[in-house]
Amino acid sequence: MEAKIPEGVKDPVQEERDSKKGNQIAKACLGVLLAVLVAFGDALTSIIMRLTKRRGIQDFQSIFWNQVAQILVVVVLVIIVRPKMTGPSWKHNLFLVVGGLLRVTGTVCVNLSALYALPGNTWAIVYGVSPILTACLSSWLNKERPSVAQVAGMLLCGAGVVTTAVSLNRKAADGQPLQQALTLIYPVSACVLFTVCWVLLRWLSKQGIPLVTHMFYYSISGVLLLPLAYLMPGTPTWDLPPGMWALLIIQTVAYAMQYLSNAAAIHNETVTTVQILKVLTVPFAFVLGFVILQLVPNTLEVCGGTVVVVGATAVGVWSWYANLKRLRVVAPAPSV
Repeated sequence: MEAKIPEGVKDPVQEERDSKKGNQIAKACLGVLLAVLVAFGDALTSIIMRLTKRRGIQDFQSIFWNQVAQILVVVVLVIIVRPKMTGPSWKHNLFLVVGGLLRVTGTVCVNLSALYALPGNTWAIVYGVSPILTACLSSWLNKERPSVAQVAGMLLCGAGVVTTAVSLNRKAADGQPLQQALTLIYPVSACVLFTVCWVLLRWLSKQGIPLVTHMFYYSISGVLLLPLAYLMPGTPTWDLPPGMWALLIIQTVAYAMQYLSNAAAIHNETVTTVQILKVLTVPFAFVLGFVILQLVPNTLEVCGGTVVVVGATAVGVWSWYANLKRLRVVAPAPSV
């Protein structure tokens, strides 16, 4: 016969169950929340880069400061965590180095695309096509095939991004000549490079490579951008007023945080889900553009952003539910 627990005294078994349930819910949604944070950080960084460019900051100098902030954060993590800095084989080490070079090249392409090319083309290709390429490559390399919910979410997000791109391209075409080469080369290159880069990161993660280790390799190649700042048109300016330095600090912190969140999200969630949720960068950019730059989106842009939010939300909720179900199946029964 079970002993009756006195009134006002908590049942230890029930407490243990509630604690495990809470931990499972938090762990199940961790990757999803990190991916949403990446989208917000990406949008905030791009908006602030527009502000700093207006105030005279040279393009590669701005990108270089982003990389400096990222490297500093990663170096601090390496000192604290002290992970093993090499993989178990030469193939793992090669993928770490190649992934880092791909990431910094993709970073240059996407930033130049955002600064020079038509924004509609940039978003339509990088955020609309990237999840599809990622799903295909990840199915082959990581054996992570997309679910029906992910495919439906990709289609919804793609439709929303294309709707937004039509409006943005129409705006840009009214004010400047259509630069076909830049509007295709930059975003297509960034899309392909980032896709290979993040799928490799997911593969390395599944192979047991510590998160901080591949974050280090994916960050250190950013120092290559400083010489490029002097080779490109426009000499970098270092004598800046305090207000500009404050803006640059906000930009670099936002960039570093979104990069760390992206690496952690891919470490905890399938790369396909993360890429789909990062499409939320589009509606986040509209909201931040309205708040910071006073850019009012038109009806087409609002509709496209709404469709993106619906598609990404559906994928996020499905992923959270699937993760929670898996955790509850593998979790051991609480002791009595």
